[in-house]
This record gives sequence, structure tokens and C-alpha cells, in this order.
Amino acid sequence: MENVPEILALFLRWRFVLCVGVSILLAFILSLAFAAFTAGYCIALVLLGIGFGIVWDSRAETGIGLFAPAPSTPISKPVAFLGLLFIGIFWGGLLSDFLGSPIFGAIALVSSVAVVGLWYRLVLRHPASVGYLIFASISLLSGFAPIFLLKSLNT
Repeated sequence: MENVPEILALFLRWRFVLCVGVSILLAFILSLAFAAFTAGYCIALVLLGIGFGIVWDSRAETGIGLFAPAPSTPISKPVAFLGLLFIGIFWGGLLSDFLGSPIFGAIALVSSVAVVGLWYRLVLRHPASVGYLIFASISLLSGFAPIFLLKSLNT
């Protein structure tokens, strides 16, 4: 409850509001243009817009450009594991639902780690270690595993 004023103040930042507004408008237009673009896709698109808005605003607040490499802050492995575990639960479930198969959801999660690794190497020119990429993949798949098991037992 102590962070509520900070969360409400986030809505007054123009970068965040712009990203959320554009993502809502884009989701609305895509849902009208394509019948297959259902509510789940719209929600995922708006969540991506929210995430991008938060990243853009926080980088601008600290004086770092949007595509400039940021100084890395150390994070403990258990905290990183738990964070990636929750991301794997959420995005793994969404991806498996969107792609129609839990296997494709798991492949998409691992592919996202590969895309981030390529982004670090090609755009930021700071190659991520293979060990960290494997750790991230295993953490994401550990979060997705209960959903995978529930879906496979349900069918």
C-alpha cells in the first residue's frame, strides 16, 4: 500500500501514457481488422506496451538512452530464478495458448532467450554468457512446467 502513490504517479509520465495509449489503439485496430486477433492477443499487446513504457520512462529518468547499454547491476541467482520462474508461468501459458500447443509455447520461451542473447551480442555489443542463457532458459521452463503438466493431463 505504500507504493500506491508511486504507481499512480506513473500514469502522469508522458512516455508511459504514450506507450499504453498506442498499444491500446493498435490492439483495437488489429482486433477490428483481423477476426483472429482476439482478446488474449489484445491483452498481451497492451502488456507489452506497458512494459516498454516502464522501461523507456525509467531509462529516460536516469539519463540513459533507449538503446544505449545500461550499466549492469548484480543480481543474486535465487532472485533471478524466481523472477524468470514467474515470467515463465505467465508468458509460457500465454504462448502455449496462442500457439495452440504447450510444446510450441516451450519452444517460444527458449527462442525468446536466444533472441535476447542475440540482442545483447549484435545491438548492445555485450555478449551474454552461454551459462546465463542456459540458466534463463531452465528458469523459464521451470515456471512453465506446471502449466505444461496441467495442460497435458487435462487433454
